[in-house]
Amino acid sequence: MSPDIRAAREALTAANARERQAAAYPNPTLSYGREQTSAAGETNSQNIAAIEQRLDVGGVRSARADAARLRRESAAARLDAALGQLDFETTRAYANVLAADRRAVLAEQATEAFTQARTVSERRLSSGDVSGYAHRRIRLEAARYAGLRAEARLARRAARLTLVGLLSGTADSIASLDVALGDSLSAIARLAPRSSPTPPNVDTATGGPPDSLVRFALRTRRDLRALELEADVARAEARVAARERIPAPAVSVGFKTERAPGLSEQANGFTAGVSIPLPIWDRNAGAIAAADAESRRRLAEADVLRRRVVREVAEAYDGYSALETQLDILAPELGNETGVAMRAVQVAYSEGEATVVEWLDAVRAYQEAESSFATLRAEAMIRRAALERALGAPLSQMTSHSGADAPAKD
Repeated sequence: MSPDIRAAREALTAANARERQAAAYPNPTLSYGREQTSAAGETNSQNIAAIEQRLDVGGVRSARADAARLRRESAAARLDAALGQLDFETTRAYANVLAADRRAVLAEQATEAFTQARTVSERRLSSGDVSGYAHRRIRLEAARYAGLRAEARLARRAARLTLVGLLSGTADSIASLDVALGDSLSAIARLAPRSSPTPPNVDTATGGPPDSLVRFALRTRRDLRALELEADVARAEARVAARERIPAPAVSVGFKTERAPGLSEQANGFTAGVSIPLPIWDRNAGAIAAADAESRRRLAEADVLRRRVVREVAEAYDGYSALETQLDILAPELGNETGVAMRAVQVAYSEGEATVVEWLDAVRAYQEAESSFATLRAEAMIRRAALERALGAPLSQMTSHSGADAPAKD
């Protein structure tokens, strides 16, 4: 489990415990006292046992319970926000692994192709069918692609280390780096499949994020909700501080025994009393002012985050739309047909029907196009996750809530 998630869950556990504690009644006080005086050989004594209970006449206990409840709700919202951030980071790491795997496969294919080409070139050089310059160029390109393969392997390992670091329970229990991952990018690359209903509020033809997206995000972002709750906590604590100015009386009842000169037997009775603090020196004014200032600070922070949410939604939406357009253009041009064309060029070069320059150009174009497409597909998954993080909910929830907020259509 992520340390951030563990910390957020422990914070929620602590907030739950504080909420229970805030609702507790103050404990009564048991007291015992003895008075004894002597004069002229005679003794007078009193024994008094009493129980004292402080009363909550100003509503301090209920105000504290309200503040603790709000603090617990804020901790729960913080936990949800941490889970959302972990989802985004895991999705990004997963997408980067898939892209790195694809680039490593492409580098392996290119290295194998150049190994075969080098064999063909050596055979042709010995028979005088190619020049020494063409053969040296093949060897140079083979060395370059061998270096690219090494870089691709290192990038693949680094990407997988990042992913397993997010998935492993502890820092010293890193999972295997060789686990095969399913390639879900083919579905993600289209972002919003044409065969499925597109959320009405995610309309890439509008040229900008609809207001409904922003309203939805302002309602669902858990980090924003946590800040708003923390502002409520500060206001509740200000109410607690204000109510603590009201003197809380304490009542006591007890039992008394007395022995005095002239009494043939012990006298028994009861005691009762009331004590009230006098708010002369401390009227809690500093605590009230501090709580009010803390509330205003939290409200200002919530306003800052609210503006950032609007900006994040706009940026994520623009990235989502731009990648959808790019992938719609590139997807028909790449894939199986490009692989078939590349194999045809390889065969043509092996049989002497294509020149070295033509073959090198084809290999380079294929590698660059496929590598770029793999990067775009991974970025598509990341941008979709970024949009969902900016919204504070999956797009499936956006679809379910879009009825009331969907823009009107002609």
